[in-house]
Amino acid sequence: MQAHDGSDAKERARPAGGDPWSALARAGTAEELCRAWIPALCTLVPQTDHGLLLMRDGDGSYAPAAVWPDQRDLSFLGEVAQEALVQRAGVVRRQPEGRVHVAYPLAGDGAPYGAVVLDMRPANDEALAAAMRLLHWGAGWLAEFEGRRTLAAQAVRLERASFLFDLEMAVASEADLGKCCLAMVNRLAQQFKCHQVSLGVEKGKTVRVTAMSHAAWFEEKANLVNLAALAMNEAFDQRALVVVPEPETGEALITAAVRHYAAEAGSAAVAAVPLETGDRVVGAWLLERDAPFSGEDRETLETLALAIAPVLALRLTAEESLIAHARRAWQRLARRITDTTHPGAKLAALVLALLLLGLWLYPADFRVASPSIVEGAVQRVAVAPFQGYIRDAPARAGDVVRAGQVLATLEDKDLRLERARWDAELEVALRKEREAMANADRVALRLASAQANQARAQLDLTLEKLRRVQIVAPFDGVVVRGDLTQELGSPVEQGKVLFEIAPLDAWRVIVKVDERDIAHVREGATGDLVLASLPGQSFPLKVRRVTPVSVAEEGRNYFRVEAEVAADAVKGAVKMRPGMEGVAKIGAGQGSPLWIWTRRFVDWVRLKWWEWSL
Repeated sequence: MQAHDGSDAKERARPAGGDPWSALARAGTAEELCRAWIPALCTLVPQTDHGLLLMRDGDGSYAPAAVWPDQRDLSFLGEVAQEALVQRAGVVRRQPEGRVHVAYPLAGDGAPYGAVVLDMRPANDEALAAAMRLLHWGAGWLAEFEGRRTLAAQAVRLERASFLFDLEMAVASEADLGKCCLAMVNRLAQQFKCHQVSLGVEKGKTVRVTAMSHAAWFEEKANLVNLAALAMNEAFDQRALVVVPEPETGEALITAAVRHYAAEAGSAAVAAVPLETGDRVVGAWLLERDAPFSGEDRETLETLALAIAPVLALRLTAEESLIAHARRAWQRLARRITDTTHPGAKLAALVLALLLLGLWLYPADFRVASPSIVEGAVQRVAVAPFQGYIRDAPARAGDVVRAGQVLATLEDKDLRLERARWDAELEVALRKEREAMANADRVALRLASAQANQARAQLDLTLEKLRRVQIVAPFDGVVVRGDLTQELGSPVEQGKVLFEIAPLDAWRVIVKVDERDIAHVREGATGDLVLASLPGQSFPLKVRRVTPVSVAEEGRNYFRVEAEVAADAVKGAVKMRPGMEGVAKIGAGQGSPLWIWTRRFVDWVRLKWWEWSL
């Protein structure tokens, strides 16, 4: 680049309308201030040939805000500018031919918001130091401007936050949904100076007008209301802010319905704002006013929509019916299942579905499980043969006894005395009978003969009782019930049951089947029995009889089902005893495992449905 005299450069860079200080004084915007400030600085600093001002954009990058002289390529100053921004300190680089590149960062409390770079030819180091002081002094103008701009931005954000808080409070505080929507549109109309603001709420795949500002009610079938719904649907379908007149920059959107509504309503500017939360658009706003919507207005509306949409969605969900809520939950579940997110959860759901399908289709043996108790096939009782007293009782419940084994002995002292008495009575009667025969006295003979027969009968009865003093086991078996060891000497009545005895080689099983399962049990069905005392051994059984009588136990009704254990199993089951309890499973056909596990619940639901139905 050819070197030029600094005074010549200043003359070429002087603005056409006057000196740079006048342009600086007239600057009204940030762009005008930057374009006027750099020439003023370069004019103030001696021996300056080129000047560059970099400012930070919204995306965090730095771009030229002004150059001096105009229309010059100053990319050769980019390296020193970057060094100053990184170091956050002034940088001086000496170049050939006595040139010097000076860069000064414009820094606030945080990251630098810009940098000033000068290309100059100072006469000596003192001139360079003076130039650095002037550069530092001149940067204060921009620092002041940046501070004011920051304060202004903060004030705007504070105002937006205040309005957003007020709007959310209005939405949340109203108990009725209609009043909530009306309060929302009235506040929007006041904030954005609109003569009409409408709110549409999503109904299925479309938007229906729900509230209009400054109106307690409106005719839903009116032509203008229908056009407003179409305009909001345009933003609803595109999920984007639709503004008329359209901004100069931005993506091309369909605005036909919004333009039609603006023409019919006579509004100069119309904005349709979708209220989107997550993957759902819950509604839309339609704002009308005379002044066009600026970029700041559009940004504010989009921010408000993002903040209000979740609150409105919660209010709408709270107002939904139970059926609508269930339908929406199923739709959300279907979307989660069919989309591409959470592959692990979807794989688990698929495996679970296949497992349930297999459990529904796979045939399995259906068996009714019920509590059971073992009893003897035949049970005999040992009763008291006459009224007396217990003298001895060697047997008790649980003892294995043989046929003829003594179970208990009754006191026989009174019986022996009775036998002696009747022996004497019989002897007397026989002697009288002989005397009557000798005297040929027929009347006395008959009387004596009758007395002898009576004595003989009583004696036979007494002897029979004496033979039955010992109560013995009728067959080989086990004593099921009876323990007289604590009742020795106590009286017993004739016919009182003293012992119950069951055989050891013949059993029957009483299965207590719940009334909910009795319909599945048939005579002749087979099954298995597992006893609580023998959990490692099962016994095959066969249903012999289903009794039609139910027994109430523990709050439920049970039917007694009699089953017999196979003979070979009984012979090997030396430890099986009457009174043992366990669980029996009786075969009842086939069914799917899912039906087997849920049948009782399904039957309960059917019963309740029948009970509650008209």
